Amino acid sequence: MSPGATFERVYGAIKRMLRDGELPPDTPIEPAVIGREIAASITPVRDALHRLTGERLVEAPNHNGFRVPLLSEAALRDLYQWNGRVLGLAARKVQPASDTHLQHSGSIEEITATLFLRVAQATESAELVASVRSLNDRLAIVRRAEVASLPAIADELTGLESIIAAGDRIALTAALTRYHRRRIATVAATVAHLMRPTRR
Repeated sequence: MSPGATFERVYGAIKRMLRDGELPPDTPIEPAVIGREIAASITPVRDALHRLTGERLVEAPNHNGFRVPLLSEAALRDLYQWNGRVLGLAARKVQPASDTHLQHSGSIEEITATLFLRVAQATESAELVASVRSLNDRLAIVRRAEVASLPAIADELTGLESIIAAGDRIALTAALTRYHRRRIATVAATVAHLMRPTRR
């Protein structure tokens, strides 16, 4: 396998571990341990961790090792608000979809990520698409935790999907506002769920 292909495999594996919660918030990341788990040498693991640090999925406090960021209530509230602002910008340019068939396969976080990316792609702005992709990655583990404190998320996403497909900008803006306010109101419960011990 070429060095580039090895890096992409390692990067993808660690990113999946972060998104799936296999590396919980505030967990130190030992490159050697990760390397053994995914059958990779330490160099591509470190390179991948540096890239993930740049993407804010990993942090390297004082350049003293790597760890999974710990989301405080204030930080999560800020992240929700920023996600809402970015999507609010994108919603202004949403258009009716040519294919209105609703897709419901996948996990809550995967469906949410797909919906929000669809909104961003309607703007034809590469910067907005990149921003939403990044926010989707950072919020993936949070969206898994939301299920514990927010009822009827599937119904909420179905409603959002219908509005997006219709291209109704006013309704979409209002729905996105409700979506984020609902989550900001339960930030404490979501953070508490994120901090529950998990088995590795």
